[in-house]
Amino acid sequence: MNYYEHHIGDYAEATAHLSFIEDATYSRLIRKYYATEKPLPIEIKLVQRLINARTKEEKNAVVSILNEFFTLSDDGWRQERCDHEIARFKDKQLKARRSAEGRWQSFPTDESQPETTPNKGCERNATAMRTHCSPDTKHQSPVTNLHTPDKQNNGGEKEKISQELTKPSDEEKVFQERIEKYKSFAAMISKEGRAIAVDDYRIRDIVNLGASEAEVAEAIATAKETRMKVSNPTPINAGYVLAILKGACKKLETAKADEDAWWKTNEGIDNKGRELGMRAQGAESYETFKTRIFTELRKRQEAVEKLNAN
Repeated sequence: MNYYEHHIGDYAEATAHLSFIEDATYSRLIRKYYATEKPLPIEIKLVQRLINARTKEEKNAVVSILNEFFTLSDDGWRQERCDHEIARFKDKQLKARRSAEGRWQSFPTDESQPETTPNKGCERNATAMRTHCSPDTKHQSPVTNLHTPDKQNNGGEKEKISQELTKPSDEEKVFQERIEKYKSFAAMISKEGRAIAVDDYRIRDIVNLGASEAEVAEAIATAKETRMKVSNPTPINAGYVLAILKGACKKLETAKADEDAWWKTNEGIDNKGRELGMRAQGAESYETFKTRIFTELRKRQEAVEKLNAN
């Protein structure tokens, strides 16, 4: 990508709290993201090198911005807005290519074309410039495949290419699925409460939560029931539904965190100690052993932060 939309208002609101260096760092990171059309490297040192962050303050800014605006995944640091814009760009690019291929396929290609036709010696190429197919073009390389006798095989090859062009990629499928969710959730909320546009940021946030249609429907029902209990005639809106969904997600996260709280059981403390290569010392109590583990975890975290800062 050599172009992307930059919404000044949205950017200013999201970055108003950043320092001068952090703002510049964020700008460089998203430009690099769009230029490469892929997530930033997992290794923070590589990310710092990509945008030429040299001083300690600049390197620390990279760490801060990645943690605040990006999400670490298996394939690198991802930025949701960038991924959305890249998918939208590729979708437009694909549609333009298909449209161009369709126009070029309308030209005759058999040998019955009159010799006086200017473009007889021109291959159909959707990416060709006009001068490549003009009768007065000079210094063209010789074309040796203008009259292929095996027309049946050529037709099969064209069909194969056509199928490849029309087959959606994984990214396109994900993009289309998100669009369908936008439409579905907006319709569900508009039907039960206040009308809302498909591209409203609250609909986007609901999709970003990973909510299913069943969960959205349950949140809508909860919102209506709550309003009825307090005799509030105000129609429900997307913001209220979003708040209910966020609350449900938070409860699930809290429950999961409780399940993963190793320090709450003796077995969990033993397992964590083995994971770190630590063992209880003599008659050491579990409470003391747990404290030593926390101290070791803090030391390792500080070491990682120090390494990242350098």
